Amino acid sequence: MPPKFSREVDQPTITTSGMIQQKRTSPCEASCPAGNPIQKIHTLVQDNKFEEALTYLRSRNPLSGITGRICPHFCQYNCNRNHYDEGVSIRAIEKFVADQADRTQTRMPFRGEPTGKTLAVIGSGPAGMTCAYFCALLGHKVTVFESSPILGGMPRIGVPDFKLPKSIVDREIGHILQTGVTAVTNTTIGLDIPFADLRKDFDACLIAVGTWKEKRLDMNGADLVQPGVSFLKKVNFGLIKEIDGIVAVAGGGGVAYDCALAARRLGASDVHIFCVEDEQNSCAPAEDADLARKEGITVHHSCVISGITAKNSSVHQIEYCSISFFNFDECGRLSTCDSSSELKTMAVDMVISAIGLETDFTFLEQNSNLKFTPKQTLLVDPKTLQTDEEGVFGAGDAVTGPSSVAQAIGSGRQAALSINQYLSQKDENTAQERIVIKPDSTIVTQEIEDLFDSHIVEFNEILNVEYHEKKARALPLDTHLAGGNGENINKKDTVSESKRCLHCGHCISCGTCVEDCPGFVLDMRPSGPYVLYPEECWHCGCCRIACPTGAISYEFPLNMMV
Repeated sequence: MPPKFSREVDQPTITTSGMIQQKRTSPCEASCPAGNPIQKIHTLVQDNKFEEALTYLRSRNPLSGITGRICPHFCQYNCNRNHYDEGVSIRAIEKFVADQADRTQTRMPFRGEPTGKTLAVIGSGPAGMTCAYFCALLGHKVTVFESSPILGGMPRIGVPDFKLPKSIVDREIGHILQTGVTAVTNTTIGLDIPFADLRKDFDACLIAVGTWKEKRLDMNGADLVQPGVSFLKKVNFGLIKEIDGIVAVAGGGGVAYDCALAARRLGASDVHIFCVEDEQNSCAPAEDADLARKEGITVHHSCVISGITAKNSSVHQIEYCSISFFNFDECGRLSTCDSSSELKTMAVDMVISAIGLETDFTFLEQNSNLKFTPKQTLLVDPKTLQTDEEGVFGAGDAVTGPSSVAQAIGSGRQAALSINQYLSQKDENTAQERIVIKPDSTIVTQEIEDLFDSHIVEFNEILNVEYHEKKARALPLDTHLAGGNGENINKKDTVSESKRCLHCGHCISCGTCVEDCPGFVLDMRPSGPYVLYPEECWHCGCCRIACPTGAISYEFPLNMMV
């Protein structure tokens, strides 16, 4: 069989499966939980088409201004260019597109015809608002219930302003509300509205309440400890404006580092983080660890706080010790093995606990049919995210436990597609469809014959990688270090950085395959290389060897493989 070319998508799609022309893809796109069409965005940016790039970005991720700042961006660590010179600064490009594209010139998809179906979303975090956005676009009437006075969940009230300005979150949430989503704030399900009543009044319900219940330290003096997320909420609401003295933070994840950095910036003279993980297995984002070092924060790895003593009803000192081993059981409970080192003490003025979060499901009635995992997360079908209760779905941290913003967004979109099938009374086992945003901004559902997983092109499959000039990054990997509002990230550098993308698995119409074909069976067309004489192909592989992106594959008949 003649060569087959894998090409980038040519129209925005809400679904990620069934990309007929894109049977090969890159590690960066494959590792993005939000499903961002990364390579297409880079192609558009290098052509200065920022508004179109934002349209493609929004087709999968309506919160790109947020993910462009605080997503761990697994894509950057999996970028094939890391094996060549330096990985592409994907997050910085996403941030620039989200902030600098002219939103008045960006295509806003038209809502589908009203279906008459209603959806209740409990929680306005990334998962809930993403699901609300796509369900509204697909024609359903969506109402979001939020117990807080403001929308946005953890990004809005649990992330420090120096990492994520609140104006950015409000802008992205406002964009979602433009689709016709109704928001009801200061309303707690189970307290203000019984969950059973919600089920009666709506055709479907999504539980996306996040993880707000904080695990507490189990030791003497624990009542003097400031819970981590509660501390960050007080900082964001302006209730804590200044901190004096020495601060100790228990925990080693992103929340712990956020607390430590916030305390440092509020005036703490010294900040110490105590985490059970060793330095090689730290669960905090690498840029947070780097920033902590730069700001003089001391991290005590393989250590636990074992006691707190008070003086005049305030924290006076902590006891801590090194550990040689720790593990979490299936319920998430921590057990440690102390090393032989002696107990140490440290005088401190504040202790913050950021040792873990879990979901509070007390709003559910006892007669509910919902089931839970040993870690007390919602038990759902992994494909549809539907619970054991008819019409009730789960998404985000309520299902996975604490995760990243990108994972919550991907979960929210997956839930929206499943809810759409449920409300449309389609059989999820047989319905195979692709949802496309057409050039006229209408949303069209296309039936597809087969679902397939695109082949992920590894670096060693790009046989002509020298086609790409070796070049250092033009943008930083850590976008919040470049300024919360986008300082130091400019258009020229963003375009230059997007040109560094190798476009792994996607044809870039460079023509090297046509030039190197010894049988002259290929022709260059405006749409890219074309097999002009398929029956005369020698299957020599010269086109694949010449391809600088690994976009060419072959499908041999069985009689040619024997």
